[in-house]
Amino acid sequence: MIAEARKLDFKTKIGDIELKGGAVYRLRIPLRETFAISLGKQDYYEGTVVELYSESYIGYGEGATIEQITGETPEVVFDNAVHILSSINGEFFDSVESFSDYVNKSMYGNPVAKNAIDIAVHDLMGKIYRIPVVKMLGGSMRERPTSMTIPIDSIENNIRLLSEYKKQNIKVIKIKVGKDPKLDAERIIAISENLDKDQSFYADANQGYNLKDAIKIGNLLYERGALFFEQPMDRHDLARLRELRQKTGIPIALDESINSPFDVINAIISESADIVNVKLTKSGGIRNAFKTLVTAQAYGIDAMVGCMVESKLGIAASLAVANSLKNVKYTDLDGFTFISKQPFEGGIIHENGTNRPLDEYGLAVRKVEENWK
Repeated sequence: MIAEARKLDFKTKIGDIELKGGAVYRLRIPLRETFAISLGKQDYYEGTVVELYSESYIGYGEGATIEQITGETPEVVFDNAVHILSSINGEFFDSVESFSDYVNKSMYGNPVAKNAIDIAVHDLMGKIYRIPVVKMLGGSMRERPTSMTIPIDSIENNIRLLSEYKKQNIKVIKIKVGKDPKLDAERIIAISENLDKDQSFYADANQGYNLKDAIKIGNLLYERGALFFEQPMDRHDLARLRELRQKTGIPIALDESINSPFDVINAIISESADIVNVKLTKSGGIRNAFKTLVTAQAYGIDAMVGCMVESKLGIAASLAVANSLKNVKYTDLDGFTFISKQPFEGGIIHENGTNRPLDEYGLAVRKVEENWK
């Protein structure tokens, strides 16, 4: 399952933490079944894992994405992580903030490798200081409901998956749409008609619609009692997203449009969003995602913390951030459930449609070595 690996020999300090080398791995693991959204199909989890070494501990970090969202292929993420870590040899950083600033400025964009490095630093800090990452961020160990995803597929297969989610006591359903408006409408009606009374749902188009189709689907979602409509149109088309808000009653959540605090401010000024979806992968790590969420909180905007198809390592990091800010109303942290073999275990306890952090040091994950072979 290891597609590529590189050991790195470097020495640096972040505050009183001394790093003594690390490693970067690119993993490729089959999914349980094809995962389809409007941007394309995915058959494999392809993640870059960073290890950072201190005298006594290893910090783990993960970056996983699809190129249609961040513009990076798995090979590019791997190479970027190697490049950034190779450049820090002999450097001294007086704080995590100064280290984060260095990583952010090391290259334009490319947030996924930065995310893997940032998560690894936080995991290592938690282990050294003997504290869970969520408590380092000022958060709690509370459990949170997570939405579970119904990909783009036939109505029959969607209803079959919904039945499985009911057996698992899943309370929040995310419907992937944005490919075929007519079929999407039929799928939304069928799924909403088959929900239990205590279940709620929303739809995520991943930028798939034009304004005309987004209005039709938005009105349908409003009639069907959906929580919100996520990223209906192109990430840059804030003017039409504002128009969509004005012409439908459904709240609009922006995902691909939101990568930084600036994007939150831009969405608020343009009146194009009711909710923002912040992902560590898009933000470049825990620290930057936290800043983006704080910006939304300062403006009184509710937020969701989401994920890519990633392992329990990335999910644990995302949950730590979600549990640290009061404006995070929703979480969509089900990405690990699609992976056929878990590269990491621990990190979270997932049951009855909820995720809860493990009350252990760092991010509390362990490598499942046999699934790396």
